Amino acid sequence: MIRIPCVAIIIENSRGEILLLLRDDDPGISYPNHWTLVGGKVEEGETPETAAHREMLEEIGVDTDITFWKRYDRQHPFAIVDQHIYIGKIDISRELLTLGEGQDVRFFNSHEIKNLKIGFEFDVLLDEYFLSRKTN
Repeated sequence: MIRIPCVAIIIENSRGEILLLLRDDDPGISYPNHWTLVGGKVEEGETPETAAHREMLEEIGVDTDITFWKRYDRQHPFAIVDQHIYIGKIDISRELLTLGEGQDVRFFNSHEIKNLKIGFEFDVLLDEYFLSRKTN
């Protein structure tokens, strides 16, 4: 089975809320109408960190410093996703973000995230992230 390197960025604001994107309502994509993290595929010749910066600019029009958090394999019907997770912080209002993909972008706290339809099993990842913040 092929491996596809991908990145996702957990972007947090000063209130501890996480930025999520609402994917398009297109039945031809994975997880239409689901919330997800900023991110995507690592392109040929890119490092995962470079891809993370590119994806932030493409999807929300902002780039910020990021720190590598973890890497894991995520199952996909046709491949294994080599998932690289980064963490970044921005202190900017939602209105100043430029939506480059999807239907919407918003900040959510950990309780609000529990009630959302989250794509790519990122709900499990975000649970782990919020738990790690409490123990650190």
